[in-house]
Amino acid sequence: MNDHNDKFDRTILTSIALSFVTPTVMIGQKLGSELLNLLEEMGKSSEEIFRGERLPLLKNNHTSLSE
Repeated sequence: MNDHNDKFDRTILTSIALSFVTPTVMIGQKLGSELLNLLEEMGKSSEEIFRGERLPLLKNNHTSLSE
């Protein structure tokens, strides 16, 4: 009978431990996913900047320094 109580106590302790760990893992998963999306968007934005689509066109004025 004592062996049965030990198994029951371990089961309860395991359930309690899992109930504390599960939300932490879920929140970590969500934050990781959001961070990945943010980094991907930042990468796409920087690629657009360096590609030149968002940079203004520079006018090429031929002026001499003597004028």
